[in-house]
Amino acid sequence: MAILFRKRKTHNEADDTSDQPPKRQDSWRETIESVVFAFVLAFLFRTFEAEAFVIPTGSMAPTLYGRHKEGNCEQCGYRIVVGASDEVNNEYGTLHPHTRVESAFCPNCRYPNNNIKNELAFNGDRILVTKYPYEAGDPDRFDVFVFKFPEEPKTNYIKRLIGLPNETIRIRNGDIYTWDEAQGEQIQRKSDPNKQRQIQIPVYDDDYPPRKLLEGGWPERWAAVELSDTDEIGDWHETHSGWTHDPESRSFRLTDQTAGDGQQHWLRYRHFVPSPDDWDALLSGRPVRARPQLITDFCSYNAYYGSGGRMPDSPREVDVGGLWISDLTTNFELTLEEVQADGQVVLELCDGLSWYRCRIDANTGLATLLQVNVQIDPDEEQEMATAATSIKGTGTWDISFANVDDRLCLWVDDTVIDFGEAASYQRFDVGGPTAIDSDLAPIGISAQNVQAQVAHLQVERDIFYRKTFEEMQEGRNRRLDREMRELQPYLHDPAEWSRRYAEHSDEFNQRDYVLGPDEYLALGDNSPRSRDSRLWSTGVGVPRKFLVGKAFWIYWPHGVPFMNDGRGYALRSHKTALPGGGLVKVPDYPKYSVPFYPQVDRMNRIR
Repeated sequence: MAILFRKRKTHNEADDTSDQPPKRQDSWRETIESVVFAFVLAFLFRTFEAEAFVIPTGSMAPTLYGRHKEGNCEQCGYRIVVGASDEVNNEYGTLHPHTRVESAFCPNCRYPNNNIKNELAFNGDRILVTKYPYEAGDPDRFDVFVFKFPEEPKTNYIKRLIGLPNETIRIRNGDIYTWDEAQGEQIQRKSDPNKQRQIQIPVYDDDYPPRKLLEGGWPERWAAVELSDTDEIGDWHETHSGWTHDPESRSFRLTDQTAGDGQQHWLRYRHFVPSPDDWDALLSGRPVRARPQLITDFCSYNAYYGSGGRMPDSPREVDVGGLWISDLTTNFELTLEEVQADGQVVLELCDGLSWYRCRIDANTGLATLLQVNVQIDPDEEQEMATAATSIKGTGTWDISFANVDDRLCLWVDDTVIDFGEAASYQRFDVGGPTAIDSDLAPIGISAQNVQAQVAHLQVERDIFYRKTFEEMQEGRNRRLDREMRELQPYLHDPAEWSRRYAEHSDEFNQRDYVLGPDEYLALGDNSPRSRDSRLWSTGVGVPRKFLVGKAFWIYWPHGVPFMNDGRGYALRSHKTALPGGGLVKVPDYPKYSVPFYPQVDRMNRIR
């Protein structure tokens, strides 16, 4: 912010034609006054309008990164970002002795990469926080906000604002609800669907296939399928008719031979996720039985292991999530090359006993949202809402379809389609979530009477708010964490997983937080690793007087080093404490490297 001030001449000064220079002492005085005034303005701007902060830890990942490491998966090439704040003593900025993040799971193919140890560690995102919105008005739900930590008011925390004053907030099955005796339980959705879309967490990107895994016989996650009675993956059987797959371009094509046969041809996503043992076997040439499983609250930012500190010391100790997630989003590029009469495209998202569809008429562009209750009649569709789209005739469109927070959303070319309130629905869960076999292949795309191509297929999930998490130290919560891990072997069997989950649903599924008249509930986006309102000993709420401001902009994610194989040249190395006192450099672990260029793609607004 630059403010220019010019001293305005008086009438007498304008008439003064003297050639005498101004007095030197007046010039010095004006300079000093200008400098002091500039400092005062900067202080006032910082105090009342905006302030810069650095994110130290990963409690808001992946929305905001704390101290972290980055790399590329050795198998599929997908970008890996994992937390590294466990390595350092935040008070002194030094490494814990003999502590290093050494390996990390790929978020895309789950390969345990061992090349992370020598990757550079970067400081957390630098963000701009605006103070004016909270001075002029009240905070909004789902704001990312900065506040004074109630247990230590000199320390600033950053979380997502979940609960408002006088509310009872309920975490149930990963979602956020308000509850009161008059209205009962009401789910709280992100009011802007685009905010919801921005904070989705990647599950799988088909543009980054693990080719060695596939060459070893592991099945593709997306495949052409047809219904059968073989009881295979929710009655879906892989077929070689209909869609043809190009494994190099990572696209599927419905050719003219099948485009006009009047049949509905399906692609489906099957959640085939390899374990570390699967990877070891396949890379050693040993056979492996691949089984699809339920999508879980696996958080790749926390999926690292190494030596020392609190981190896991082996891949089998990493938290890969044991809690099923059905709030999913699929993104892809659709090309229609020929459209015949009654041409249509159908998108489907399964959610236990309910399936949700979006049927798009390829001639008119009309999109219809549909619900199927499998328990009542799997062949009966109930219409929810209709809206116009631009998908008419031939062309190419980017499409996203989401079932998140009990609301269906459709985007076409990054524009949300307005279905109105009818796109929202109310879920009735009795005794916790019930997964069925169709949730092993929960996403489908079908085409009928069109010649089409689908590419750039992606799967994402919503934030899943855990009731408990591993950082809680009470014995009861350590037991719950163990029981959650014990669910993992049953993710391949939805019925058994649901039965075992139901045994502990009172402990896993629901918790209420009661807020006072001047309190706000704060939760981290990185629910498995966030010290937030679920844990505080002083109470669950943040008092209004402790609010600092609303996080607005990532103005400096971190510089990207270049030269020297992308590592740059060390400007300063990390230091670690010696057993007898004092510090020593860690020569193979640079703290700052040069030269670097700005990471422009992550300089953006915080949602």
